[in-house]
Amino acid sequence: MNKWYRKTGVKAIVLIVAILSGAMLITNLLSLMNLAGSTDLPSLWTMSQQPFEESQEFNYMVENYMDDVLTQIRLENLFETDGMMNRNKEIDVMEYSKNDTANGENVSGIAYSLEELINWGEDFDSAESDNYAKNSVIVCQKPEGTYEYYYTSDFMTRVESGVFDIIMQDGSDVDGFLQELQNGKYTSSGFYNFDIVDMEGNILYTDCWNFGSALIEKYAPQGAENLLQVVNNSPRLNGKLSVIYDDLAYTLGNIYSDYQNYQMGFEHLEEGNTNFTYIYANNDTKKVVTNKTSYENYAELEKNVQNLISEKDVKYMVIYPKLKDFNSNMNVSKSDKWEKLRSYSSEKKWNSVFAVAVDTTYTIQDQFYQNKVAYDNNIPYFKGTTWLLVLSIILFLGATIWLTLEAGRTAEDEELHLNGFDHWKTEIAAVLIVLIWIVGSYIGIHFWNGNIYTMINDIPTYLKDGGTYFEYYYARGMDVSSAYMSASLYLPSLSIAELAEIYFYGVFTLGCFFMGYVSLIKRIKGRNLWKNSLLRVIVRFIYKIYDNRKKTTKTVLLLCGFFLVQGIAVLFRNGVTMLLVLLADVGVFYVVLNGLLLKEKLKKGIEEIALGNMEYQIPLQGLRGENLKLAEMINGIANGFHMAVEEAMKNERLKTDLITNVSHDIKTPLTSIINYVAILKQSDIADPKIQGYLDILEAKAQRLKTLTEDVVEASKVSSGNISLEYMDVDLVEMIQQTEGEMAEKFEARNLKMIVNLPAEPAVVHVDGRRMWRVLENIFGNAAKYAMPGTRVYADLKLEEDTVDLSLKNVSEHQLNISADELTERFIRGDLSRSSEGSGLGLSIAQSLTTMQGGTFNLYLDGDLFRVNIRFPRVKKQ
Repeated sequence: MNKWYRKTGVKAIVLIVAILSGAMLITNLLSLMNLAGSTDLPSLWTMSQQPFEESQEFNYMVENYMDDVLTQIRLENLFETDGMMNRNKEIDVMEYSKNDTANGENVSGIAYSLEELINWGEDFDSAESDNYAKNSVIVCQKPEGTYEYYYTSDFMTRVESGVFDIIMQDGSDVDGFLQELQNGKYTSSGFYNFDIVDMEGNILYTDCWNFGSALIEKYAPQGAENLLQVVNNSPRLNGKLSVIYDDLAYTLGNIYSDYQNYQMGFEHLEEGNTNFTYIYANNDTKKVVTNKTSYENYAELEKNVQNLISEKDVKYMVIYPKLKDFNSNMNVSKSDKWEKLRSYSSEKKWNSVFAVAVDTTYTIQDQFYQNKVAYDNNIPYFKGTTWLLVLSIILFLGATIWLTLEAGRTAEDEELHLNGFDHWKTEIAAVLIVLIWIVGSYIGIHFWNGNIYTMINDIPTYLKDGGTYFEYYYARGMDVSSAYMSASLYLPSLSIAELAEIYFYGVFTLGCFFMGYVSLIKRIKGRNLWKNSLLRVIVRFIYKIYDNRKKTTKTVLLLCGFFLVQGIAVLFRNGVTMLLVLLADVGVFYVVLNGLLLKEKLKKGIEEIALGNMEYQIPLQGLRGENLKLAEMINGIANGFHMAVEEAMKNERLKTDLITNVSHDIKTPLTSIINYVAILKQSDIADPKIQGYLDILEAKAQRLKTLTEDVVEASKVSSGNISLEYMDVDLVEMIQQTEGEMAEKFEARNLKMIVNLPAEPAVVHVDGRRMWRVLENIFGNAAKYAMPGTRVYADLKLEEDTVDLSLKNVSEHQLNISADELTERFIRGDLSRSSEGSGLGLSIAQSLTTMQGGTFNLYLDGDLFRVNIRFPRVKKQ
């Protein structure tokens, strides 16, 4: 089948479509954000279908005009008395800091004239860094826990003149303490234990410390020489100097800003200058503020509100003290606007009526009219851009999915094909792509005129502020370009040059993106994203260091110390540090070269062993630590190889003996069988001797069968080709059964069996059939090779956790071999090979015992032969 969609040309076209459609997506998206002032993509389509009066921009304008009304009322209340600017009006700083207004009364004791605060605020705003003095106030704590404040110079004068006497209870130096106190070292209590007394010795204060930075007072508060005097004389303000400074700083910063807004005026709200009409009535004072003369009578408030909202072609909003009375025909959330507009008011308990309306025929060419015209002009562009955005999203997603599915595939086969870049370390490839994008972006931005860069940079700030500043600047008649915001539907869209800049930058960005994305997909498909990661290499390296921490800790600490010395030298750069660096470098030079020489010594030893010189031993002189251990291990390997070679040669001899012994043991009974069969053929079947011949044939055939079975059994045990079926077995019963079945053989050789068994069961968890074979072999071995007329002892003992079986007998023949050799295959205690055994019994018994989790040991003492078998004991539950 021709998989045309995997051909290189097709994939190249799809890649171009993805890049171009992605660049178009970015261009349209930024253009829409520029027009709408929003990143809420689902709402963009809704916005494109709304008339200006239903738009969010219109709501923002109305809300900001309402805020201007409340601001005008607040500022007039703040700066005016009987309708005139009153510069002598008292402003309570602490009251102003709570609600940004003042009633002209000095409640807290910290008050200044309006003129003083405006002048001070102007200086405060222009030279904020010079508004505070360090270490200018000392706080003293009285015995009853209250505080008294002194200017530092006044405090020191009192000390020097003897008015204050400082008595250090712990014998500390007074002069040193005072010097550090002046320098601002002690900014909290508890450093020393002392008292400050007057000339008569009365304790005035039990502690004192430096307040820190204090506000420089340009003017004195009303009725006092300075702030400290007010605080010291007012129990309510005692200990609140920090709060007072904060409130005063807030007042200075805000009242000057309020004054500037007051000076700017609110002409845009006046009747005849705007399509916006408002009525603000305070139900407590029965006062109405409005920009329409006919609505000034409070007695006709409800009538005037109804006349305002019932006019033809108006958008209105009426906020009452209670939410249930809220009335509006605008596209707004009632609860949000009710809460928000109430919060703008400076009234503690809002009990007012605020009604606004906008004439949507726009008979006056105010800002509402201008924004309506700009909005209607931009909506067609907005709709077209929205459709282009949808189309570019579809093309981009389709092309991206196509490239994702077919990345690394070709039309020729189903294999995954990776190029050279795909084999780069993952992080290096990613960093390269990001660097290309950063460098390209840097170059591109410096070639642009900067307008588009500023627009993109300002969008987040505009969106964070909800677009509210935009209308404010227009309402004030200020230059919009000076506002810290993005454009909106009020303004023309981006220019062709700006759109082209965005588009080509998008092409470059998407080109970088797909270069990395396609490679990423191929890495994921090839399962080498992590395998080919630089981080994986680092993690594995760190893990190896940690896993071998016993060996690497010393080296890591030495390296850290070396780097620490280098860092200290870089920081301080003096003779001592440079000498330390020189010594460290010499030490590293010695360690590296000495390590190379030691490695050569180890390398020579390995080469000798590799060439077959098993006798070579690496000299250990001069070796220490890990190198010494490594050399000893290499020497041990040589010895191990030597032993292995000897063991291999021994095994070869055993194999030769095995073949010889098996041939001999099979040949002997087979020869007898053949000879007696030949005699039977030549004899009369009725001859009484024939029965003897048949008995011999039966015995030889049985021996041949036994030999064959033992060889097969030994082969299975050796290869592990045995399945064990475990069960709980009582060895007491099994030994009794074995004794009964072996009784005839023991009697035939005049052997007496002495069995010592415990009274309680000896339970072990073994394969019963295999365990029977073990007992049969060791008891059978005793029956074959024990000296006739002797005793055979079988002792079974119960320990706390084990069951021990011991079988002892005196051998008929001299035991001139070791105990280990007795368990080797085809080895018998007798030197002749005329007995009925196969020579495999003990070997099979030992292997089966080990396989079942037991231990099997032989002991020889002269002609005394003993077998010890031990198994874990199964205790009763």
